[in-house]
Amino acid sequence: MKEHILKTLILGSSLLVFASSLHAVKPRLPKSKPLDFSPPQGARHILKNGMIVYILRDNTLPIINISAKIKTGKFYDTKDKIGLAELTADLLKDGGTLKYKPEEIDKILEFSGASINSRAYSEESEVSMRCLSKDFKKVFDIYNDVLINPTFNNDKVKLFKDDMLEGIRRRNDKPNSQATREAMRMFYGKNHPYGWRTEPGTIKAINKSDLKNFHSNFYKPNNMILAVSGDFKSEKEILEKLNDAFSSWKQGKVNFPKIPAVKIKKEKHIYFIEKDIAQTYIVLVQKGIKRHDPIEFPLNVANHILGGGSFSSRLTTEIRTKRGLAYAVYSYFAKRPDYGFVFAYCGTKPETYSQALEQMLKQFQLMKEKNVSVQELNIAKSSIINSFVFRFPTPFSLMEERASYELYGYPKDYLDNYTKEMAKITRDDVLKTSKKILDPDNALIFVIGNSKKFDKPLSTFGKVTILKED
Repeated sequence: MKEHILKTLILGSSLLVFASSLHAVKPRLPKSKPLDFSPPQGARHILKNGMIVYILRDNTLPIINISAKIKTGKFYDTKDKIGLAELTADLLKDGGTLKYKPEEIDKILEFSGASINSRAYSEESEVSMRCLSKDFKKVFDIYNDVLINPTFNNDKVKLFKDDMLEGIRRRNDKPNSQATREAMRMFYGKNHPYGWRTEPGTIKAINKSDLKNFHSNFYKPNNMILAVSGDFKSEKEILEKLNDAFSSWKQGKVNFPKIPAVKIKKEKHIYFIEKDIAQTYIVLVQKGIKRHDPIEFPLNVANHILGGGSFSSRLTTEIRTKRGLAYAVYSYFAKRPDYGFVFAYCGTKPETYSQALEQMLKQFQLMKEKNVSVQELNIAKSSIINSFVFRFPTPFSLMEERASYELYGYPKDYLDNYTKEMAKITRDDVLKTSKKILDPDNALIFVIGNSKKFDKPLSTFGKVTILKED
């Protein structure tokens, strides 16, 4: 009996080993064809008042979406009233209009299950709406009045200003956000619009007249592009409605403030804020590229390999996976009308912060010294291309993207050719770009943490400027 059991066990083990070996065999998969990215064009029209509109019909759901992209944002504030663009956008709906009081707008939208939202970004403001197609007439009537005739109710202005002041009071509660904000402030300079931050004095200085003047100057049909998609009967029908609604809204001159040229010195800067916190936050910022520079394609691949590729990136592999020094570590780059930046971030233990910082600097340098591997290149390009395609899950998101690209002055075929341009990038392109752009020896390093726990003085990395938290 024992012998029989033993034979059975041996036979069973052999079968398991055989089965395992079968599973270990790499399956032969057919070669996939190159991705053919041919998104719908939609239709581009110019309304009678000069407003550009992108339209794409989509009857999948009984919903209509509209988004206005306005060429204005935080960069166009004045130095004494930083926060003006943000406050203006926030109050377009919530501050009421000529036809609708704030509480009326809220009531109608809530009853209809619709939404109207507005927000200011760095160089762009956006006003969007979403509603059921059966409610389009009443919701769009509000939306139209929000865009053209905001009244900036006094009580709402005070409420929103108080909210912004409270946000300023608590802005250092999250040291990771604090490190990012202050690093950019020091990189571009406190007096440059790219480095501005709101202050109690700049918010208190804003009054109702400022909001009206800002809106009057920037919110004009010739300074915005509309994206429209949804469940309407025909393109002709929605065009007629848009023309009728905006017929009284006239074009006008937009006065853009002159933004001074960016001046970035070629030298290393290290800034430190002493703070008794459990983590140490490290930010590395260096000079990047201007918008429309074709080098963005190989730079995108280089950044993906360096730190933008999540778990496959070098920063994540070396700092998080191999050494366990951080949970969050990444890099990215941003374009600007004038010079943008390349950015890297890491949150780590103070006792081993120097190891994390050393690796950040080292990985930047290694990108300049030798070609990336074929595997790294292929993973990066595949990831970038696939993620780009999935940025447009709906016809409306595609129309929004086309409207945004035109607002920022991109070529008409930029979106359609993006994946083709990315697919062309070679290892040599990545190395050449890394040598040209990546410059860790002349980067700004910003650190927030408890220096009493540091394993090495921060001065190990260069001359340190100590800043007070404010």
